[in-house]
Amino acid sequence: MAEIEQPWLDRLTFDLDEALAAANLPARPYSENPGNWCNAAVRAEYLPVAYSRAMIDYQLAYWRGSGQPLFDLSLVLYQDKYPCGIWPLSFVVADGVRLGSNGDALLPPLFVAGLTPNVRKKLLQSCLDFVDTLARKFDIGQWQSLAAFENQSSVSEWQHLALCRGATVTCSYELFIDLHRSVAEIKSGFRKSYRPLVSLGAKLWQIAVLDGRDDRVWDEFKNLHREVAGRVTRSDDSWRLQHAAVASGDAFLVYLRDGAQRMVGGGFFQVTRDEAVYAVAAYDRALFDKPLGHAVQYRAIEEMKSRGVRWYKIGARPYPGDQPPPSEKELRIAEFKQGFASHIFPCYRLTASLCH
Repeated sequence: MAEIEQPWLDRLTFDLDEALAAANLPARPYSENPGNWCNAAVRAEYLPVAYSRAMIDYQLAYWRGSGQPLFDLSLVLYQDKYPCGIWPLSFVVADGVRLGSNGDALLPPLFVAGLTPNVRKKLLQSCLDFVDTLARKFDIGQWQSLAAFENQSSVSEWQHLALCRGATVTCSYELFIDLHRSVAEIKSGFRKSYRPLVSLGAKLWQIAVLDGRDDRVWDEFKNLHREVAGRVTRSDDSWRLQHAAVASGDAFLVYLRDGAQRMVGGGFFQVTRDEAVYAVAAYDRALFDKPLGHAVQYRAIEEMKSRGVRWYKIGARPYPGDQPPPSEKELRIAEFKQGFASHIFPCYRLTASLCH
């Protein structure tokens, strides 16, 4: 991969500056001043996990570990020389060139609270101009963007402006739990059949939370994941970064032990001040008739509540009529997750086609 990286890096550095100037976008790469990313992130009204550096760095390692050259182009936006927004951007060079965020579709920029509507709109227009400029430079005929839940009820300004420029939209759905309620209220909202299983899980397993560095416990979880999957699914570097996220407070692991002190299940959750995401899980296949996931989910919710997190994103909610159709396994997993959810929110995928 190294053979193709340097030419692309050289070209990206040159074209990035040129595109920023052409779009009149006051922004600089995250790598120039990482502290400014943190400065803006903590002042956002709502901070999704997808905008955390822990998640961005993990996704970079994940995609590179799978053999896809992915470059981090993340930007910090400025107003009067002060950081006022963050924008996760990635550039994938595989079967052509793809512009996005975290290896997937492009996320909208995230602004600090208190920006005036006029300033926000002007910056968003420049961001869209910047994307179009880069797309033309690299002959990207079409790009996609995600407009997902950000704790607001209306269509985002990003989505509105993209649609005004001719973008089309499709809709998928995501499952969430409202963590503003008490733990007892949240449990009462679980699927009726789940409630006794949560209680049974508490009796069957020793349930613990890893919220700091512990190489022994982390290696146990990593090995359990490999055994359940039947193979190594991703790079050691991606696992290292997730463990580092636990150590830094950007994630935690809920794990279960049986009476012999053997780890039989675990769930890894990434968090920000406002949001938690169910990221990775592994459960002993021989114990699938036992309440493993139920116990992990409930303990994770307790941990999220103790941290003051506002929303828990459990995952995607596919439906049989989706295109492309989801697999039976995906539908079963979604049905399991929905038993915990309090809300289903839309996630819009915008597609913009360029006329060169």
